[in-house]
Amino acid sequence: MTTILRHPRPGFTWDWWAVDAQGFLVQFSCGPAPEQLLVHVDRVDAAAAWAEENRPAWFDSAPASLHAFSCNGELPVYTRKGVPDSPLRLSDAPAVVADVAALVELRRAVGDTWTVYLDEGWV
Repeated sequence: MTTILRHPRPGFTWDWWAVDAQGFLVQFSCGPAPEQLLVHVDRVDAAAAWAEENRPAWFDSAPASLHAFSCNGELPVYTRKGVPDSPLRLSDAPAVVADVAALVELRRAVGDTWTVYLDEGWV
């Protein structure tokens, strides 16, 4: 079953979170999101604003602690920016982020070659 991805505001950056099959927190930026998140736009925006404001304290000066993916807007694909040494689990996330991240559960763990193809759903 394919997850349908849509962009809530084409042309604008939109950050959202998911939880992989091992419970690790995953952040996606600058592209579409699963369709079911669109009814939670305000909550996603609030979580993104909180994370941006509190990033230094949240990451404790270790920005690579989160599985992060980005979309360049030119190709229909999210690509991982780095592999965290000690990835954050959903249970480690602040409530405002965990509340939103729990809405999207990826069906497998984030692996070294994990990529999300926007035109075909999750791979």
